[in-house]
Amino acid sequence: MPSRPAPVRPGSRVRPEVRDALARCLYDGPGDPLAPDVNNHRLADMQISRLLRLRADRVLALLSDAGLVVTSDGEMRQAA
Repeated sequence: MPSRPAPVRPGSRVRPEVRDALARCLYDGPGDPLAPDVNNHRLADMQISRLLRLRADRVLALLSDAGLVVTSDGEMRQAA
């Protein structure tokens, strides 16, 4: 039986500002999904900001595994 690929582990492969910019792009609702909301009483694991940041980390990890890197100016380049 072939081995399963390792799961993508989210992590800090890029600066938080880059991750948050991507997280905002993944959201199609009104307002800023990453802004703190004092009226949000959901568990931390269920808050949209955490879910979007987790998804952005996964997307960036997959891009990195594919040999692509996000530069400090926000451009995407092929890793050397």
